[in-house]
Amino acid sequence: MADVQRAIRDSLPTLLAETAGDERNVLLTLSRMWLTVATGDIASKDVAAEWAKEQLAKEDAALLDYAKQGYLGKVVDQWQGKQGEFQALICSMRQSIETCLATPH
Repeated sequence: MADVQRAIRDSLPTLLAETAGDERNVLLTLSRMWLTVATGDIASKDVAAEWAKEQLAKEDAALLDYAKQGYLGKVVDQWQGKQGEFQALICSMRQSIETCLATPH
């Protein structure tokens, strides 16, 4: 698990460096990272997103669900006009991941 946590810590800045045009994947990858560092489990993007939604405020959970629905092919996700909410959500998720990484298990 230490190797997995190190990989998540090392890849987090790269994931967040270029998010434009890849919003869905960024949110779902953050969900997987968060689930893994919080619980030790490894899950698919949609399962991790479902878990992460339960940890988030209602508005953030709705945006993450939108990404999940796009991933599942249930909606054609369009991110124009959602950049403010997107940036706030990735900031929140990043903080949660970093908190888990800093907390000894």
